[in-house]
Amino acid sequence: MKREELLGEVRDTLIKAGFYVSELYSMRPIGFDLVARRDNSLLIIKVLTNIDAMSEDVAKELRTLSNLLNGSPILIGQHSGIGILRDDVVYDRFGIQTITSETLKSHLLEAIPLEVYAAPGGLYVNLDQDKIKRLRTEQNISIGSFARTIKVSRRTVQMYENGMNASIDVAIRIEESLGTNVTSPLDILKPKILKEIAEKRISEPEGFRKFQRDVISILEKVGYRVIPIERAPFEAVSKDKKEILLTCIDEYNKKLLRKAHAVTSISKVTERHAVLITDKEVNKTSIEGTPLIVKKELKKIRGPEEILDLILERLYSKK
Repeated sequence: MKREELLGEVRDTLIKAGFYVSELYSMRPIGFDLVARRDNSLLIIKVLTNIDAMSEDVAKELRTLSNLLNGSPILIGQHSGIGILRDDVVYDRFGIQTITSETLKSHLLEAIPLEVYAAPGGLYVNLDQDKIKRLRTEQNISIGSFARTIKVSRRTVQMYENGMNASIDVAIRIEESLGTNVTSPLDILKPKILKEIAEKRISEPEGFRKFQRDVISILEKVGYRVIPIERAPFEAVSKDKKEILLTCIDEYNKKLLRKAHAVTSISKVTERHAVLITDKEVNKTSIEGTPLIVKKELKKIRGPEEILDLILERLYSKK
């Protein structure tokens, strides 16, 4: 299956599962393809046929963006350099949970829980440690007897009851011994809280032009912490104590108009305000529904509250 077909299939699955999904757009470079929300679950999705095509830098930025937006990054693919990805197994690519499109479909549309994940050495599951200890105690099974039954050491049993994961083979033996399911499902929809976004200033990518660097400097002086994003329709995420802004910074041209369409769609799905900051005055206060601010205006603003007021004013303007 070609990437475009896979991308369309993933989008259709999300819509059928009740997600509000961003529109498809073709811009390069791009670190994610879709943003999807259902209730409090926000997914930021990259689709590749070969998951090895995701570099560590792209994965790091995807994790950063997901953390800022309180979302879950997911990579969907078909194979790696080693072989075909198995359905109903969660893989990992540089810290990004990775699944097949069929796994996404069965999990979201058929409510089939995800329990198995791939790691060095094979396939594993998370054990319900409290349930294992409770059932073993209720059934009067000693640690030694239990260890012999599931063919591990006494020390390993204690580690399982303290939260260590287990291979599939061992988990099957545990369940046969105790007579019930003892695995804990994986929640790919739940955001992971990461500590990798340092509080110190993140330097702009080398590809940023002087105009973009100047605007970022102004935003920082106004009171925003600005996190540059290289592979998105917007150049940065601007953050203060209350608000997060998807910040598109570019000269006023046809490219900005195309980017505005994508930014508006992403803004609606993420439920975050977006702003377009450009270089020259035009007879518009917004493009595609996203407020437009000129660099000259930005210089007069004294704080994040004034920027937000201007954004809200222009968001509901008819111009």
